[in-house]
Amino acid sequence: MGYEFPYDDWADIYDAVNAERTHDIGFYVRAAQRSGGPVLELGCGTGRIGLAIAAKGVDLVGVDISPRIVEVANRKAHAQGLEGKAIFQPGDMADVHVEGSYALVIFPFRSFQSMLDTDEQAAALASAAEHLAPGGTLIVDLFVPDPSQLAEPPGTLLHIADVKQPDGGTVVVWGQNGWDPVSQVNQVRLVIEMLDPEGAVQRRLYRDFDQRYTFRYEMEHLLARCGFTVEEVYGDFAGGPVTPDTEDLVFIAKRG
Repeated sequence: MGYEFPYDDWADIYDAVNAERTHDIGFYVRAAQRSGGPVLELGCGTGRIGLAIAAKGVDLVGVDISPRIVEVANRKAHAQGLEGKAIFQPGDMADVHVEGSYALVIFPFRSFQSMLDTDEQAAALASAAEHLAPGGTLIVDLFVPDPSQLAEPPGTLLHIADVKQPDGGTVVVWGQNGWDPVSQVNQVRLVIEMLDPEGAVQRRLYRDFDQRYTFRYEMEHLLARCGFTVEEVYGDFAGGPVTPDTEDLVFIAKRG
């Protein structure tokens, strides 16, 4: 089956693959509550974070490039009685078209890394700035690449996660990297195995996508170039410092 938009092929498996990914939700919910809302989420996926924000009474608009993923998010909002608090719509984070201004704009779960060159990155930050209310806050989180993994020979299969499922099965996620050190773009292939409770593989899926890795000080300079002032850089979603073991960089910035 062909898909018209990027990440459409994730719509039916996104929640299963990310069923245990909760470590960042509380951070974004607290930031949304402090802001008072409304919140604009760029790269909303199926509402993993956005619905948790809306459930706490904060209005949210989520944007994602994939119409199929947006359909899933809106179905979940309806099922949870949150369709009036969380509105999801398809769109490009580099050219956002939503009404109003927002106390908080977020690029959660490394969504910013889908911008593959500095022009796209600057456009996405410009869109965020246009939608920020005076005094509003921007939050971007990025994955910190593991140089030892990127140095592996092309095609090396790396185990990423075993994700337990409500039915007793497991989703096993493997990854392959195709790292270009010049463009800083990683051509990622995920191999996703759906196992039944006895451990037999029921389905094996391949998902290819590109991610651009942006390092800490490069990101700080990019934010400054785009008119933001960086207030904090965290090394985790508990507000900890950046260390050699940091896996997530979290940038808190203000416009101007």
